[in-house]
Amino acid sequence: MDSSLIEETETHITPTIKKRKCLIGDVHLKQNAKAEPLLVSFSNGRVLDNADLNGTLYQNISTSKRRMRQRVFVVDTPKMRYAGKNFGLTAGTTSRESVFIGVLDKNTGKMELVETSSFLLHPVLEDIKSTNHHLKDTVHSLTLDEKQEQVATSFGTKKAKQYVNRRKQYQVNTEDMALAIDQAASAVDLKSEDLEQDGEEKDPLLSILPECDRDASNIEDVYKLEVIAPDCFLCNFEKTARHLLAGNDPDENCSLLFRELLASAKLEEEEEKQLRLTCVALYVETLLKFLRLKDRELKNALQDCAAKVRRHIFHKYTEMINQKRMRNREATDRAMVCLLILAFIANKYQLSVSALLQSINITRDRLEVVMRVIGASYMRYSNSYKLQLPLAKVAKQFSGKKQRK
Repeated sequence: MDSSLIEETETHITPTIKKRKCLIGDVHLKQNAKAEPLLVSFSNGRVLDNADLNGTLYQNISTSKRRMRQRVFVVDTPKMRYAGKNFGLTAGTTSRESVFIGVLDKNTGKMELVETSSFLLHPVLEDIKSTNHHLKDTVHSLTLDEKQEQVATSFGTKKAKQYVNRRKQYQVNTEDMALAIDQAASAVDLKSEDLEQDGEEKDPLLSILPECDRDASNIEDVYKLEVIAPDCFLCNFEKTARHLLAGNDPDENCSLLFRELLASAKLEEEEEKQLRLTCVALYVETLLKFLRLKDRELKNALQDCAAKVRRHIFHKYTEMINQKRMRNREATDRAMVCLLILAFIANKYQLSVSALLQSINITRDRLEVVMRVIGASYMRYSNSYKLQLPLAKVAKQFSGKKQRK
């Protein structure tokens, strides 16, 4: 063990924490393009105040696993290397949970929450340098897990020995199961239709959907509003929403889609629900304005929005290239999919085709593709799209292999 970094842990008395009430002003979630704060702990000790540490965070950038956020965190000291990851069987339990850091402003009483990642680091042990061929055969051929099992079997407690025996038993069962699966898979007659369906699931548009539960029993749980646009974010539109609900007319340049969403919100009986859905409609209108912008107009755009809304949209749907703010095709599609899902939520999960085509710069064929990816079905009798259970499946003609004429 590296004495410059780790010392044996001791029992400490946990101090009493004074409880305080505060308001949550903003929530900063993880972003694929940025590294968030990390909570790091070591499996065999704790960090000393004068430790010389050098940390590096690695992330999987494969397009097929972009949404998995597989990361490896490595810490180097002058004598030892420690590593941990947030995926696989060796990842800690906290790496699969959402952990937030609260930053409290004592002057305003508001707190900002920042989502973090947790890593449990283990020492990286190298092979023992030896010229004895007996040691090479017995030690160098073993993996780290096998070495730990040998130590636990020889010197561990009764509980540790029981754990090793269970682990070996599970490993044997897993190998038997893998063999059975391989035998069953080899007996399956794969058809060309099955292969085409597998290709459809890899449609690029599917990767830009927000969090989606396709197995939900209620339509409200498929795309949750509190995940896409939580109340702490929608409150930035509250002042304008109350102004509209008081009977004032919206801006004459607003889109037809926004007018329909506002009219639907006013039909709600509960005042709180009216206010929330009006805020959602205003957010949809803001995204519509954003999509109409050209790249050269992004620098000074959305000045009439709240600062937090403007920063959120630019951070999520643009990037800085050569000191210029740019917006690629994927970011544009993500913004469009987000506003369509929010529009469904605000309008009782049904949207008029004519309002969509007049409000969004999109062709009819492209709209059909996006709607099928979202899971909405076309209602011919009302010329509208409806989001209902079961969700619509992506048809073969939308997979990119066959273009619709």
